[in-house]
Amino acid sequence: MKKTLICLYLLLLFCPLLLAEETIQLEELNVTARPLGLGSLEHIAQPVSVLGGDDLDKVKSPSIGETLSNEIGVNASFFGPFASRPIIRGLGGPRVQVLQSGIGSMDVSTISVDHAVTIEPFQAQQIEIFRGPATLLYGSSASGGLVNMVTGRIPEYVPEYFTAAAETRFNSVNQEKLLAFRTDGGVDDFAMHVDGTLRDTNNYNAVDGEILNSGFDNTDVNIGSSYFFDRGFFGASFGRLESTHEVPLDPDDPEAVFLETEQDRIDFAAQLAEPFPGFSGLRLRAAHNDYNHTEFEDLATPGTVFFNDEWEGRLELQHLPVVDWFGSLGTQFNLRSFSAKGDEAFVPAVKSQGIAVFILEDTDVGNWHFELGGRFEYKHYEPTTISGFSSNDFDVYSIAGGTHWHFTEDYSLGLSLSRSQRVPAEEELFANGPHLATGNFEIGNPGLGEETLNNFDLSFKNETGRISWTLNLFLNYIEDFIFLEGLDLDNDGQTDLVDETGVPGGELLLTQIQQDNSIFYGAEAEAIIGLLQGAQGDLGLRLFGDYVRGKVDSGNDIPRISPPRLGGGLLYAFNQLQAGVDLIEVFKQRDVNPLETETDGYTLLNADVSYNFSLDGTGTTIFIRGINLFDQGARQHTSFIKDRAPLPGRSGMIGIRARF
Repeated sequence: MKKTLICLYLLLLFCPLLLAEETIQLEELNVTARPLGLGSLEHIAQPVSVLGGDDLDKVKSPSIGETLSNEIGVNASFFGPFASRPIIRGLGGPRVQVLQSGIGSMDVSTISVDHAVTIEPFQAQQIEIFRGPATLLYGSSASGGLVNMVTGRIPEYVPEYFTAAAETRFNSVNQEKLLAFRTDGGVDDFAMHVDGTLRDTNNYNAVDGEILNSGFDNTDVNIGSSYFFDRGFFGASFGRLESTHEVPLDPDDPEAVFLETEQDRIDFAAQLAEPFPGFSGLRLRAAHNDYNHTEFEDLATPGTVFFNDEWEGRLELQHLPVVDWFGSLGTQFNLRSFSAKGDEAFVPAVKSQGIAVFILEDTDVGNWHFELGGRFEYKHYEPTTISGFSSNDFDVYSIAGGTHWHFTEDYSLGLSLSRSQRVPAEEELFANGPHLATGNFEIGNPGLGEETLNNFDLSFKNETGRISWTLNLFLNYIEDFIFLEGLDLDNDGQTDLVDETGVPGGELLLTQIQQDNSIFYGAEAEAIIGLLQGAQGDLGLRLFGDYVRGKVDSGNDIPRISPPRLGGGLLYAFNQLQAGVDLIEVFKQRDVNPLETETDGYTLLNADVSYNFSLDGTGTTIFIRGINLFDQGARQHTSFIKDRAPLPGRSGMIGIRARF
């Protein structure tokens, strides 16, 4: 840790000597997960960021969790390199929704931490991150945050000419071999898109050696098309994903446990200008997903099979100004049929349906921007009769308001307040059986009530000039917070151990879903500094840090809360050459729940260099990356398997990217 702090201090010490005279004007970005006309990033009161371009290309990983793990306020769950979901400000699982172009992933990744998100991050054109509740637009499953991956698989314009891109890479830490491509084009009123990703890996290497049963492979192919007319367009896409990923177990007692996943997904989209009197625009998004995965206990024995058949759609209408207020109103629906069959089917078959209506309005008064909105949502769960559970109905609401004040040309202040409710997830209500991935025997609680989150967010920004920076402060008071707690039925002061049938004397922790009030608070900061600009090249510096703490009223810490982080990175560009280095200090975590162990801190050093050149009219980039160059034995505190599977050790990656 000392060497990290010394490096960062020296960088800050020399910044005043190196600052360029030119000012930096940030690119204007648009958030597609917002309604039509309300996506300008500089006018959103809630902390939202967009990752795209070269910055996104540099961090793309096999999972969305690892891709975003170095963004402020974002960590990853990490159940191996392929199964990793985002954790935002200490909240994850069913509280963070992952979208593909505005529609949910519709997989079963929230049911268990060893299940993967079935959206391929490698094909994302940009990724939008909402820190804090996004329930207003996307419902109770976004109470902790939202990640939207924009893919462009349904074209929203006709390209002027045909384009194509391809990339291949090799990673030494797990012998990853990847090939990815995408093409876009159009003729007259039609536009077409095709993309595909093929990836194959072996077990990865950590500091102490090979982590057995950690390999994976996946194939993802998608095709989409749109037809355009005078006032809009409509389009559709189809995607097929197949993957096999192994589950890392104790290296001293390896088992060949792996998951085979298949998914077929159809998406629809339409947009229409001036659809009705009084309205300026209409946007429709819908999708159907047919998903299943089989969990194998060994190379030949299929075990539990999970099925998910789901429809989701949303319709937004943008109205004409009403007394200087602009905005959108809309509706969203969801139909889901989930089932699991096998010895480890700890959640019974459940059918669910939900419908919601929402409204979001904004206006500008001088240097002030104001937002107001609300949402009402109805959810119905119907468990299978043989489960013994009764049906559940929930009516939940969300209200939010915020302001964004440019008190000078360069500086702004954002404030957002919200009160939102979350419907309990299927596994929280109806779980009843062994969950071997987490080492628990989980008992749900069908009597759960709604979880209510009261959020306060305050952000300061300097958006132009030599130094651009952001500081976010947040406080979440969650009424009736839903969490998993160990049971001590024999009153010996320790969580009981049971076998896979729930009988005492096994190796699984006996746990049950509970509710109690909780509080989360923390801070995030990031600064982008232009150090040099001129004939000798451009040199920039990024500094960042984040902190979050979570406790329930009973006094216990929330489990798997990410420890504080502090990091910095340099990026140098000269003509066709780019080079960068990142140094990240992850501090030890001693504020732990009784069911978890403490985690030591670690330091990560990453570096990359790339060179761009033209070959027969083709833009080509060759890149080399070094990851975890200190070869640290990093154990990610947010991971259920941190004590048996540390993060990958030192690795080298080489690749080539071509654009036609």
